[in-house]
Amino acid sequence: MVRKATIYDIAREAGVSTATVTRVVRQDPKVKEETRRRVQQVIDAHAYTPSVSAQNLEAGRSRALAVVLPVISNTYFNRIFDAAYWEAERNGCSVRLFQTRENQAISPEIVSELIRCRMDGVLFAGSIWSTDRDDLNTALDKLGKYMPVATICPPDVALDCICIQSDLVNCSRLPVRHLHTLGHRRIAFIGGSMHSKDASRRGAGFLEQLRQMDLPDDPAYHVDAGYDMESGERAVLRMLSGLEKSRWPSAIVTFNDLVALGAIKQLKKMGLSLPQDMAIVGCDNQFFCAYTDPPLTSVDLHPEEMAQSAVRELLLARESASRSFAMVREATLVIRESCGAHLGYRPL
Repeated sequence: MVRKATIYDIAREAGVSTATVTRVVRQDPKVKEETRRRVQQVIDAHAYTPSVSAQNLEAGRSRALAVVLPVISNTYFNRIFDAAYWEAERNGCSVRLFQTRENQAISPEIVSELIRCRMDGVLFAGSIWSTDRDDLNTALDKLGKYMPVATICPPDVALDCICIQSDLVNCSRLPVRHLHTLGHRRIAFIGGSMHSKDASRRGAGFLEQLRQMDLPDDPAYHVDAGYDMESGERAVLRMLSGLEKSRWPSAIVTFNDLVALGAIKQLKKMGLSLPQDMAIVGCDNQFFCAYTDPPLTSVDLHPEEMAQSAVRELLLARESASRSFAMVREATLVIRESCGAHLGYRPL
């Protein structure tokens, strides 16, 4: 593999300092034309592109943000990291990723490493607040003495930091309201785990909306299953095999889009047509929702916008005395064919 030229290689070959190379890259008008031309020739010859961190170091203002997430093979967290990364880069920052296991507390090792690395701010997202932990605020308070802290968290989490809050309760209310307007009265909720606060919040929003609309609150319609496609398959099989066909729900709201994919597969295995026989709604509005069969109606929690807001607030917090406030990003229902909206109102 050919080694990529560094700023030191360019400076040595052009016979100038690294600061001069930086000024040429930034098109500083104070650089003499002859020097600019010589340096630019070397830059072009090596196809040299400076890194953000190198530019910051030359300017004496290296800035780096940390993002702490569960494993990013989950596409939701992948979207958060990508959005945070590019927003930071646009603002002249580098980003370092720290990963935790799902539902894992903030470890003392991560806290110590963040402080040791002198990060300019840290963004937490995921499920570190899914269970009651006395260590959560302790860890965030300790970090807050060294750097601004931001979290992407549910609206009922009280933390002394920048809280960009996702509307986890309303994300279950929206589908119920929409399905009700289409004539559905027997609506089920599958996926998640009641041991997780994120899941219980969504389940609570679902049940509250059923009760407000005087819809059946049948325990058989709430299946605690998991978070992936296999969970969706199992949940549908468990629910429908345990009910007489006359008691089957006419619509299903799922914990996320992956669970919805599994549910769709199992429903088709059982000979049901979607959305004619069963309507379905997911959550997260993943990239594949428009390409499923039928295209999947889903709730968008806007993870990219939350990540971008968190990065901007972290950078502003470096210059501000105030580092604690909360803002809620409303969820949005994205309507596609799987909910049966194109069929119109159906008395069931």
